[in-house]
Amino acid sequence: MVYWGKPSSDCLPCRKRKLRCDLRRGSCGQCQRAKLFCHGYRNPDELIIRDETILTKQKALARQVEPSPPSSSPKTLPLSWEVRAREAFFTDYIFGFSRSYEVLPPLCGQASATGHLAASVDAVSVAFMSFRSNAPALRQLAEEKYVTALQKVGHALRMPEISATNETLQSVMLLDLYEKLANRDPLGSMAWMSHVLGAVSLVKSSGNGLIASHTGRRLATRLAMTLAISCGAASVRIPDALTSLREDLSSHVGDTKWDFAAVVVDVVNLQADIASLRITCSPEIAGMARELDTQLESLETTLPRSWAPRSVSISAHPLLFGSSYDVYQDHFVAQVRNAFRTVRLMLNSIILKHCPPEMSAPRRDATRAINVLSEQICAAVTHFILPAARQGIEARFSSLQTLQCYTLIPPLYIAGQLSSNQALRNWAIEIMDHMAEAGTMKIAKDVANMLRLTPEVNYWLVYSMVGCYALAA
Repeated sequence: MVYWGKPSSDCLPCRKRKLRCDLRRGSCGQCQRAKLFCHGYRNPDELIIRDETILTKQKALARQVEPSPPSSSPKTLPLSWEVRAREAFFTDYIFGFSRSYEVLPPLCGQASATGHLAASVDAVSVAFMSFRSNAPALRQLAEEKYVTALQKVGHALRMPEISATNETLQSVMLLDLYEKLANRDPLGSMAWMSHVLGAVSLVKSSGNGLIASHTGRRLATRLAMTLAISCGAASVRIPDALTSLREDLSSHVGDTKWDFAAVVVDVVNLQADIASLRITCSPEIAGMARELDTQLESLETTLPRSWAPRSVSISAHPLLFGSSYDVYQDHFVAQVRNAFRTVRLMLNSIILKHCPPEMSAPRRDATRAINVLSEQICAAVTHFILPAARQGIEARFSSLQTLQCYTLIPPLYIAGQLSSNQALRNWAIEIMDHMAEAGTMKIAKDVANMLRLTPEVNYWLVYSMVGCYALAA
């Protein structure tokens, strides 16, 4: 005999539905609302004592004939890392976060399950999971998948009938994405530029046939932006092939983001020319930077009015800089606005460095712009890291929050790096420390320490370290 304790007074439907029964006379409120027959209530003074003899014998016999643990078969087969990685890549990244890979799912639906596109997806999916978990075993698996994808894509490129297709172009671009996730050193990886340059060559060799379709144009537009970012991170000038590609696409694409990318091309070239001493005249450098900053400031006014943030004022909070923060339409909008601010911070930093001391007005304007832009970046961060009202400040980040925070780290770094406000720098460091804890993001702690100890580190290096190339809007 086994004592099961006093029974619950709740009626049977409430016990089955795991609801709190109000024990109302006649019929409980839960049953009335659900239009169920209420069975009445049990006497709580009764004891539940059951005879468990037969059940105990059955359990003992089962243990005797049960196979040993090593040879036992699980009730359900565990999913392989490849399957789990692919599911996470599509669920969290393609459908949940990115705005740049909307053509990938339909391409995968049309492609062979064992072809070069599937192999490229497998490689980048495992690399994406490794990027987020920092697991050595996954890095090794990602490398194996990458080698397989390289072989299959190489075979496809040698076949004229499938080389100049959207499927193959997407495959090559995924290999580039793999490199940016797996090798986050733009100066130390030979493959940092090879795949993206190969993708441009593929488009040009097709006689621009690839950009005749909507899917091809979407891929080529993404390609143009990623090549510009790759050149910026590698501190090299934009190749003529990209200039030609942009000219071919200009009649098909025309929005503020495309115009922004054109200014980014000029900024990357200016930075590369300064680094290579191709331009050495400081007043000339400062003048070019001022002109580009004016273009960006004007271009920003053409963004949709719905992209303007809504300011929210709250009482003092450790995740808030100042007395208010900005709420944007979504993370994509916040990311684009921060991209404008980041490039303008770069340009105003160049103005301060190269503008002669006697030119006080441009220097004063640049200092003011840096402080304003830095505060705007801080105001854009809080909304994405505030915990829900019912949770404390220690609440863990969701998967989506973690991805969002990766894209917030570089803007926070350059804001803290360039602002003359020491309190802002300290806040940026504290926020990245918080991201490291709440999001289990080691890279956030690394960047926070860089801002603490070596704030002269180049922004593009931080951008590459964090993996933002892969997460760019």
